[in-house]
Amino acid sequence: MFYLLSIFLLLLFIISLVFFQFYIHVLHPGAIYFPTTFATVKQMLKLGQVSAKDTLIDLGSGDGRILIAAGRLGTKAIGYEINPFLVWKSRRLIRQAKLEKLAKVYWRSFWKADFNQATIITIYLFPNLMNRLQRRLEKKVNHPLRVVANKYPFPHLKPFKQYRQIYLYQF
Repeated sequence: MFYLLSIFLLLLFIISLVFFQFYIHVLHPGAIYFPTTFATVKQMLKLGQVSAKDTLIDLGSGDGRILIAAGRLGTKAIGYEINPFLVWKSRRLIRQAKLEKLAKVYWRSFWKADFNQATIITIYLFPNLMNRLQRRLEKKVNHPLRVVANKYPFPHLKPFKQYRQIYLYQF
């Protein structure tokens, strides 16, 4: 009996590992949720010179902290997040901050986002996806656009400005 239980638990563990790899690489094509510190959010918005005249899009908006900080500046803020729990959490936090008229989050992949209304984009994306995002922005955007990247720069672009590991680009 113990032998069968051990085999069952081992198989369950292996299946869990396979599913986790599948989830990370196929179902979750961006980055895992790793919240940006509030100090870094403040620096990102400062470096990007975010104002009430802007429309900010946060790609992989997580718990909405960038959206809320931008909304408090009077900025229209739009987030894209594929994790339904984080969408729910960020919508709740936006509602608590009374910023529903300025900040919204959509439950969908940011790869399908419409960048035409954006004047600034914020991202915290792993290096292996930065090239793909750069190609998409160069192909889809035909107006002046600022991009603030946290931690990971675009490998083939020189930042317009930089503060520590926060990079500002102009497209």
